[in-house]
Amino acid sequence: MRLNNKFWLFAIVCMAFTTAIALTLAVLFWRQLNPSEQVLLIRLFKEQFWYFFSTGVFLFAAFGFTLDWFFRFYIIPLNQLIEETRVMSTVNPAHRLKIDGSREVTAIAELINAYGDRHEAARHLVDQTVESAKAKTEAEKNILATIMSELTQGVLICDTVGRILLYNRQAQRVLNKVQRPDVPDRDDDAAGEVPDGFIGLHRSIYSLIDRNLIQFALKDIQRKLDQDKANKSSHFVVVTRNRRQLRVETLPIMDEDKRFAGFVLIFSDITHQLENAGRLNQHLKNMAKSLRSSIAAIHSTVDLMIRFPDMAADEKKAFLGIISDETQSLSRLLRTELTGTSNYAKSRWPLSPILATDFISTLKDEALAIADLTVEVAECDARCMIRVDHFSLVLAMEFVLECLKKECQADCDRIRLTAPGNLVQVDLIWQGKPVKIETLRQWNECPLAGSQGGYPLTLKEVLEHHHAEIWPHTEDPSGTETCLRLFIPMVHSEGAPEDIRKVTLLPKGRPEFYDFDLFNQAGQTPEMENRMLGELTYTVFDTETTGLDPRGGDEIISIGAIRLVNGRLLHTETINQLVDPRRAVPAESFKYHGIDDAMLAGKPPIEKALSFLHRFAQNTVLVAHNAAFDMRMLQMKEKTTGIRFENPVLDTMHLSAFLHASHNDHTLDTIAGRLGVALTQRHDALGDAIATGEVFLKMIPLLNEKGIYTLKDALTASQRTYYARLKY
Repeated sequence: MRLNNKFWLFAIVCMAFTTAIALTLAVLFWRQLNPSEQVLLIRLFKEQFWYFFSTGVFLFAAFGFTLDWFFRFYIIPLNQLIEETRVMSTVNPAHRLKIDGSREVTAIAELINAYGDRHEAARHLVDQTVESAKAKTEAEKNILATIMSELTQGVLICDTVGRILLYNRQAQRVLNKVQRPDVPDRDDDAAGEVPDGFIGLHRSIYSLIDRNLIQFALKDIQRKLDQDKANKSSHFVVVTRNRRQLRVETLPIMDEDKRFAGFVLIFSDITHQLENAGRLNQHLKNMAKSLRSSIAAIHSTVDLMIRFPDMAADEKKAFLGIISDETQSLSRLLRTELTGTSNYAKSRWPLSPILATDFISTLKDEALAIADLTVEVAECDARCMIRVDHFSLVLAMEFVLECLKKECQADCDRIRLTAPGNLVQVDLIWQGKPVKIETLRQWNECPLAGSQGGYPLTLKEVLEHHHAEIWPHTEDPSGTETCLRLFIPMVHSEGAPEDIRKVTLLPKGRPEFYDFDLFNQAGQTPEMENRMLGELTYTVFDTETTGLDPRGGDEIISIGAIRLVNGRLLHTETINQLVDPRRAVPAESFKYHGIDDAMLAGKPPIEKALSFLHRFAQNTVLVAHNAAFDMRMLQMKEKTTGIRFENPVLDTMHLSAFLHASHNDHTLDTIAGRLGVALTQRHDALGDAIATGEVFLKMIPLLNEKGIYTLKDALTASQRTYYARLKY
């Protein structure tokens, strides 16, 4: 209830109570009189009615004016004194009390201002001392941040649930172009000015990279940790929209108790390596063809000369000419083709050496939903190694098992591992008829779409990449036990790799050179409304429009938004988008925001702009000033765009009315001045969003002072204010 309403309620109650007392005394007095005295009193009252009435009105008016004076000079100033002192002691130490009230209240305000001056001077001295002490640490932190930013490899750090905690510029550049398997590819130019993807703090990495790839890598890392392997990293490959291929190395981060605390992703662009490898393969094929032709010609000529040693001199000379020509051809081939291939990279799509038994163990675990497999290791050294892309080859084997089950009704129940010669054999064994060659050829041309989701490569491409082959095989003479046999080249003994990544252990104390507190984040939390205000992630936004009538056809012409994470406005994660309203901008509106029709020509329509804002604000709380208007503008587009914003919403105007109930002015300019927030770009969508974000940050400790700690508390407090009744 507003303070003025409380006053009038109090005044009415006081007057009613006084009136009730007066009437009670009058009744008691009347009953004490005898009849003649009552008649005399009635006659006296009738004769002097206006005197008695005027006296009563005067007394009530005097009583009311006294209450009003007391309320205006004591009650209201005391409430303002409390609210503004709280602002000065929490979020804006430079604020000073300017209160009109009684002499006593004014004296208290002057005393508080004097103590505020002393406190600010002392705080300034402390801040100078702290800043001086932090200078060296800040310099080291900036050096680290600069190095991270300029690394040629993309680096990204996530917590245990996949939320991004740190990333550098290179990671942002490459990840914004990653092709998601569930999003159709399209021409980048068709997007206009609205980007398709983005990377940001506290966003989920799974919105950029297929969850299956990362989860498979983490499972692989966990197996290596359980077995105490030297190299605990795992690798996979992702493809960008412009068809570039990124090799991703995954590393675990462990806390001081060696518990999993997060993971690091390191991105390397291997597109040129693969292109060079393809050109190298083509050169080798051309060389092989030329070599076979020349060698065959020389072999035939020499064979004829051996068989007919007594041939005529001119025939022998002709044969020797053939040998000479082919020899020169071979020499030229070695000098051009073979020398040219040395300029190409020898590397391919990365294949990592692993133990064959580890590969079989992983396949058994991952295929559990398809078949309950038992493993048999026969004639195979436990140290036998193969070189594979772990994820794709396991996915290929899962695909084969699914095809066996669905198309051949064959339930594979055993895997046998053998290593004859230089090959590793993996047998998928079942009871029943063998797979026909024609069926296997059909499987080879199918894309891998097993239990882990779609994959852009076919079975044949994966096998060729590993130089592997798969064929049906029958050993049992009765033909009851058959298998599919996978041949994989064996890796001969290799020394320990030099590029083994060490596991990152977080120390108990903060390192001297590192000032980021990355892992003290809330993990799995209750519902959003029961979370603390300081723990939530926010999207602070604002819109500029052609007018103030959402129902009357006014349109959005500019959207500004900024993310607020861990009590910080992220100025690198913003939206500042002009929108084509498909109508003219009135001159009256231009006076406020300075946006005209020429500036909006060719800009994206509202459908694209709202789609991007919706994804930008996903899983966050929306914050705006006078949010009812902005939300109404968004809701008016639900039918035409199909985009519905269901995020919780906080309004800084409502919160200000709750925090400063004794003030009547709650415009953004007034609130910003009260809380010490500078307004630099007023009536600019992004500028107003940033100012609103700074105001909201100042409000959080004030809300906590009043017992408002969670989102639910803030929403409940907002609903009690007068402004909650505003409709658009």
